Amino acid sequence: MKRLVFLAEAIHLKHIKAMVRSRQFPSVSAFLREAVDEKLRRLRQERLEAQVASYCAEGYGDEDRDLVEFQAFDRDDEQCDRM
Repeated sequence: MKRLVFLAEAIHLKHIKAMVRSRQFPSVSAFLREAVDEKLRRLRQERLEAQVASYCAEGYGDEDRDLVEFQAFDRDDEQCDRM
């Protein structure tokens, strides 16, 4: 892991620390790692959905419904490994 300085709004930090105190998260760092993971997952999913929509809008989706998601993005993209 790499160390990172994170600037946050005071109210956000207050809420995060409250969740740590209530043992919802083991530490502020754990909260931030989970938040970043969640955001990256959501962005990958949104990108995939946009690519599938574009692929289908071009008429390719009707050719093979089972492969639409796989064919909609580059095969060496990280998403292929996660699907």
